[in-house]
Amino acid sequence: MDRKDINLWSKFTFKTLGYRKNFNLISDNDNFITLYDGMISEIRLKERKPPRPVGEYRFSILNIELGLKFNVDFRKLIKEHTIENDYAELIDNEININKYKKIVLLHTFILNKDYRKRGTTEEFIEMLFRDFYSEDVAIIVFVKPFQNNTVDADYYFNTKEVAISETLNRRDTHNVPAIDYYSLRELNEKDDIELNEYKLFNVAQRCGFKRINESHLFIYSPEKTIVRMNEKHKLLHSLNNE
Repeated sequence: MDRKDINLWSKFTFKTLGYRKNFNLISDNDNFITLYDGMISEIRLKERKPPRPVGEYRFSILNIELGLKFNVDFRKLIKEHTIENDYAELIDNEININKYKKIVLLHTFILNKDYRKRGTTEEFIEMLFRDFYSEDVAIIVFVKPFQNNTVDADYYFNTKEVAISETLNRRDTHNVPAIDYYSLRELNEKDDIELNEYKLFNVAQRCGFKRINESHLFIYSPEKTIVRMNEKHKLLHSLNNE
């Protein structure tokens, strides 16, 4: 950790929008799954500029404890969502879903190139830890090269745009294709799937995740996050006393 990264992290905000429903929308019992979309932004108050988009994420929360009270068969429910690869792997790996009160399943995480390798991923995982983790809540992340995840790749390559503004005047806001803002064209040039997976697996393990069998799913343990939080606290304390 260094002063430059600490200063950057202190400007991060995580804005998460949850899509909740009390009735089924597509399939039986899908109201026991809540979907969240989120944006990481860098606050730029001193520069008198609007926040700059840093990255995006998407995750679902499966309310196992409540669902079981209504005799929900979560394996059946998950099978109905297997068009998404991470749900399919939940079934294939026979994870004991019913032993948790909730499962937080991280589907998507994407960063602007300027914020990669700056500890941004660790900051995001700390946010998940603060808000959701407990011994009976499993945080599971789907780790697969972006370009090989067909659902995300199609959306971010062909549809998604990012709103950008460098002034406080809303009229100056313009949309940039996500494929450009997040430098995604470069990913298509990296066609060594094994090497790409190896790099991502290392990032997941660095953040405290352990691979489930031979799948692309990793389950979270908070020890590394807690150590990092203590290191941040000590560094901040020393910087404040300079």
